[in-house]
Amino acid sequence: MSTNAVAAQSARTIAQAAGFTFEEAKAIAEIGCDLAAAGRLEEARVLFEGLVEMNPQDAAARAALGTVYQKQGRLQDALAEYTAAIQMDEAQPIALSNRGELRLRRNDRGGVEDLVAATESDPNGSTIGGRRAKSLLGAMAQIAAARGEQR
Repeated sequence: MSTNAVAAQSARTIAQAAGFTFEEAKAIAEIGCDLAAAGRLEEARVLFEGLVEMNPQDAAARAALGTVYQKQGRLQDALAEYTAAIQMDEAQPIALSNRGELRLRRNDRGGVEDLVAATESDPNGSTIGGRRAKSLLGAMAQIAAARGEQR
């Protein structure tokens, strides 16, 4: 059984133990995403913290919580959640792209590695994380090319 299959089974089991079906936990996550998109970050934070509490091994919930923390300016908390998500699922494009951006802002070149890993985990850009990483890498390449032409 793959790591993702184990994680999915674990998510189902823990969600059920807490009185939620996997589908109900997924619906809660969707509500959290909608709240975050509407700028209702505190409400989204509460939902995602609850999901993480219910299942600490849920990489997607940790990535979403990291995103909320990032939007709230809680950058250390965001980095911690992205790192936890990546430890559970090393191909988590949202966590990889967002952590990559935060690391680059701190002049940590490991951010480029995260962005590359995000594009490799989502080569078709089917997730927002994959598309964001590809866009950031493209912008960095254009800047590097422009600087090279100026010399």
